[in-house]
This record gives sequence, C-alpha cells and structure tokens, in this order.
Amino acid sequence: MVKFLFLFLIITALPAAAQNAPQMRMSIHADPGHQTSVVGEMIPLTIRAVYDLKVAAEKLEITGTEGFDYIQTGPDDWHEEIIDGLSRIVMERHIAVWPKQSGMVTFGPVIHHLTVIDKQSQRQDMNVTAQPLALSVGAFPMDRGWHLSAEVLELTDVLSDDPGHLADGATVIRKVTLRALGALPEQLPPRPVVSENWLITFAAPVERELLLTEAGPVAQVVWTWEFRPHTGEPGVLEGVTIPYFNATTRRMDSVEIPSLPIAVASFFTNQTITGTIKAPQVWTLFGIALTGLCAGLALAAIRLAPDATAAGWARVRKRWSPMPRLRLWQARRRGDLLAERRTSQDMGLSQARLSALDRRIYGPPNG
Repeated sequence: MVKFLFLFLIITALPAAAQNAPQMRMSIHADPGHQTSVVGEMIPLTIRAVYDLKVAAEKLEITGTEGFDYIQTGPDDWHEEIIDGLSRIVMERHIAVWPKQSGMVTFGPVIHHLTVIDKQSQRQDMNVTAQPLALSVGAFPMDRGWHLSAEVLELTDVLSDDPGHLADGATVIRKVTLRALGALPEQLPPRPVVSENWLITFAAPVERELLLTEAGPVAQVVWTWEFRPHTGEPGVLEGVTIPYFNATTRRMDSVEIPSLPIAVASFFTNQTITGTIKAPQVWTLFGIALTGLCAGLALAAIRLAPDATAAGWARVRKRWSPMPRLRLWQARRRGDLLAERRTSQDMGLSQARLSALDRRIYGPPNG
C-alpha cells in the first residue's frame, strides 16, 4: 500500500515539476521568399529565442559558417510576448547569409551563453543551443564571368564636363556608381580597364562600402576616372555590360556603362572649309593620288598574270594591297585589338603575330 502511494505521488509530481522547469529554447528560421536560392544570393535568417527566466548577461555564438558569408542586419530585438497564455522573454537577431557552394549546406549551430536569474533569485549560467539549419542552394546560372546576385542593381554615370567638346588640355572626370541591393561590396565586379592609345587616363582608387537600409544591405562601389585626349582626334570609349542574377525576377539581367565620345572642341573648329587649298594639303592630295596610281598598276599587273600563279598573287594582294594595310593602321591607332586581329588574319600575316594578338586580347589584364 505504501509503495502504491509513493508511486502515485511521483506520477502526480512529474507534471508539476515539468511545469516549473525553465522553458528555454532557440531556433533558426529562413525566409528566402522562394523555394531555391543560388550561390552568392542573399538569404535572410532569423535566430529566435524564447525564455521564461530573466537574463542578466548573454553572448550569442554562431558556429558552422565556413560555407557562408554573413552579416547582422540590425540590433538584437529583446521584447516580451504572450505565448500559450504566459509572458515570455523573446530575443530575435536578423542576419543575412550568402552561400559559397551549391547543394545541401547547413548554417549553425548557434549557442547562446546565458547568465539567468532563476526562480530562487539566484544567478545561474546555462547554454541554449539552436540546431543547424539545412538550406538547398542551386548553382549560379552563368558558368563564366563575374558571379553577382542582387535584388536590384542600379548604375549612375556622372560627368564633370561635356566630353565631346573639351577645351585644349582639359580633362573630364567620369564617376560611375554601382549599387546592389542584397549583395556584399566584395561581390561587386572589379573596375573596368580603360586603355586607349589616343587617351591619357588616370584611375582613382576604388571606393567600396556596405550600407544597411530598411530594404536590406546595399553594396556600393564607386569608379572614378580622369580622361584627357592625347591627340586632337575624337574617339569613343566602348560601353561595358555588367551581367548579374536578378534575385527578384529569378533570371539573368544586366546593366550597362554607356559608351562615351571624347573630343577636343578645337578639332572641329580646325575642320572648317575655307575654299583655299594650302601647301600641306596640296602635298597630301598629291600623295593620295600617287598611292592610288600605284595601287591601280599593281592591281592591273595581278589580273594580267598567268593563272598558274593565281594563288601566289592572291597572297600578295592580301598582304600588300593598300586597303587592308590602311584598315590595319586604323585599328592600331584606335587600339581596337579585335579589328587588328581580323585584319591581320585576312592579310595572311604570320601565326606568331596572330598568337601575340590573341595573348593581348584573351590574356589576363595588366591592372
């Protein structure tokens, strides 16, 4: 009888003991807004803890982050909530993570080191652990090139002067700003290389920073150049396309740095027609006429040559005809390596020269 009474007291005391035991729990929640994320895409996470004891001191330790870049996007939020009819202390920390690899990856665990005030008003040290969170990450949609993911990508292009009508010896400052919502500064692409034979270029140091906004983290990079034409002739800087994965539309997108014409205003003034041919212009016209006469004689000789040597004369025409050589000279003057490569191949230049051009076009940039 005594045994049954003792067992009854134990069974009835268990629910009361469980009810009096401190309720301390913590978990990690993801809110990506879509089913599958890609490598380099921002994923918002919330670390949420619910406690029924007062916290005197705390320190949150996040481990298992080797496969991610992450930042905290705001201060910890401590508040009280009514949960199951009882008042509880709630702590929430909002962070953003960027996975570095595809597949199933885990973030965490998270350990909260606490000093609490127990029900006997005594200080007590304890640890509360949130289990790791598994995330499914897909590969970046584009294999080659710079991998950038952003919810919004904005580009602004500001010029200090009209680049098409510069004063003699003047410079124009170009400032391009790239802002990406949902990215880190180091994920933005490197500064485009600007190198033209007709242009003197000075590139200022790159400015990168991270801005925490209500919409989320914004990565910003500023590229600044100073341009001054080396010759009086006008030229054009080609546009630069920056591809990125649009995390909102879930497809590849792009923004473009527009092309930029640069010229000295006096060049156009000097081109005004006066109706008088000066001595230098006479010699120029004479040279053009003489070149045309020689080209006509060479073409006539080639066409009157025997058919047996047609292949040999074809190679001669390709290599020494004045028009391909003029196109080659113009391409070199513009610094257009692709046009120089096509013209060199059409002229039948040596494989060594073609290989040297390939290394300049497709090799790594010098700076």
